[in-house]
Amino acid sequence: MKRKTVPLLIFIILLVSLSLSVSNFGNAQSIPKIFIYDLSTQSNVSSADIGQTITVEVEVANVQNLVAFQFYLTWNTSQLSFVSAAEGPFLNSSGAYTSYFVLKKPGDSGWTRSDTIYSADTLLAAQLKTSATGTGVLVEVTFQVLAEGISKLELSDTMLLHYDPFTPYAIVHTTDDGYFALPLPQTMVDPTSIINSGLVREDNINITIKVVNVQNVYNWTLKLKWDPLILNVTDFEEGPFLKDAGTTDFQTLFNQASGFLYINNTFTGEPLSGVSNNGTLVTITFTVNGRGTSDLTLYDVKMFKKDGTFIPSAPVNGYFSNILRDLAVTSVSVTPTSVQAGQVVNVTVVVANHGVANETFSVRVDYDTKSVGTQTVTNLAPAAEQTLVFKWDTKDVSSGSYTIKATASTAPGEANTADNSKSASSQVTVSGGSDFSSILMIAGIVVVIAVVVVVGFFLYRRSRKK
Repeated sequence: MKRKTVPLLIFIILLVSLSLSVSNFGNAQSIPKIFIYDLSTQSNVSSADIGQTITVEVEVANVQNLVAFQFYLTWNTSQLSFVSAAEGPFLNSSGAYTSYFVLKKPGDSGWTRSDTIYSADTLLAAQLKTSATGTGVLVEVTFQVLAEGISKLELSDTMLLHYDPFTPYAIVHTTDDGYFALPLPQTMVDPTSIINSGLVREDNINITIKVVNVQNVYNWTLKLKWDPLILNVTDFEEGPFLKDAGTTDFQTLFNQASGFLYINNTFTGEPLSGVSNNGTLVTITFTVNGRGTSDLTLYDVKMFKKDGTFIPSAPVNGYFSNILRDLAVTSVSVTPTSVQAGQVVNVTVVVANHGVANETFSVRVDYDTKSVGTQTVTNLAPAAEQTLVFKWDTKDVSSGSYTIKATASTAPGEANTADNSKSASSQVTVSGGSDFSSILMIAGIVVVIAVVVVVGFFLYRRSRKK
C-alpha cells in the first residue's frame, strides 16, 4: 500500500534518519511499543452499541527521549465511521516547547483514503530534558459505531524518533493493533473477586476462566499471574468449552515461585470448525498461603479460528483478599444545635478502623442532601480511631431544621458497609436564613411598587400638561 502524503518536516527527518544506525534501548522485555488501548475495556478491544462512539488511544510504552512519531491507522468502514482525532499529552508532556501535530483524515483535501488516518507529531526546538520518556498517549481517535461485527484497528508505517542534538534517529519498536467488536468478546476470571476474611492458610479456593461472545474458537492460549506469597496453585482442569465438542490437546506450564501459569488448548480432530458463544476454558485451584491480597491477572490471551484467524477478546481480571477491611463512623455530634444564619456549626466526627490493615479513606459530611465538606484520613491503623472537625458555615442556608450525616468511603472488598454512615442525634435549626419564597414575595412587592411609581409619575406629568 503506497502512501505519498507525508508532511515536509517528518519527510526530512525520515530521510536523514535512514543514514543512521538503528537504536534499541533496554532489553527484550522493555522494547518500546506503539499500541491501541481502550480505557473503558482496559484492553485493545473496544465495543459500543450501534450509533454510539468509541475513543481509542494510540499509546507508546517504554520509550526514552522521544521527539517525534508517526503512524497510519486503518479500520473497517462497514463497522466504524471516523469522527475525530486529537493530539495526546505525552510528546509535549513538559509543556516547554511547541509541538507540530499533523493529521490527515477522511474528507481532507488531497486525502483519498476513507478508511485510514495519518498522524505525526514533532517537538520543535527540543532538548534532551524536554523529550518524552516512559509511557503515554500519543493520539486519541474517536469513531462512531455503524454495525455489529469485528474491525481491526491496524497500525502501519509507525516510527519513533529519539533525541539527538544533531539528527534524531529511529527507535526500534513493536506494534500491537486494536480491535472493535460488537458484541464484545471477553475472557474473564470468575468470580471476579473472592473476598473472605475467614479464609486462612491451607484453605482452598477455585476460580474458572470463561469466555463470552466468542465465535469459532479452535485454539486458545492464555497466561495468568498472581502473588505467590498469598496463593499457591495446586491443580488445573480443562473446562468443557472445547473438550465437549471434540478431541483436544490441553497443555500447561506453571512456576509457583513466580506466580505464573501458561495454558494452551487446541482441537486435534477433523473437521471441527470451532466452538462459539460462552463457556469455561479451565478450572484452577489455589491453596491460601497466608493473609493478604492478590490480583489474578490475565494476559497474552489469544484465540484463533481453524484457519489461523485471530479472535480478539477483552480480559477481565480477578481479585483475592482474605484481609478483613471494615471502616466505620462511630460518632457524629454538632454544636451548637440552634444558630442564626451566618453562624458556624462545628460537626465532630469520629471514625474507626475495625479491620486488620492500615486504611486511607475519605469522610464526607452532608446537611440533608448538600455537602458540608470532605476530609481524608491517612493510614489509620487497625483498632484505631480518629476525630475530625468540620466547620459548617450557614450564611447561605435557608431557615429550617437539618440532619447532619457523615459517611466514610468504602474500602476495596469491604463486606460490612452498614456502619460507614451515621447521622447526628440532634438536628441543627437555622433561623433567619434566606428563604427563596420570601425573596420572591419581596421582589414581587418591589416590582409592583416600582410599576405604581412609574405609572403615577407619567399620570402626574400628563395632568400638568393639561
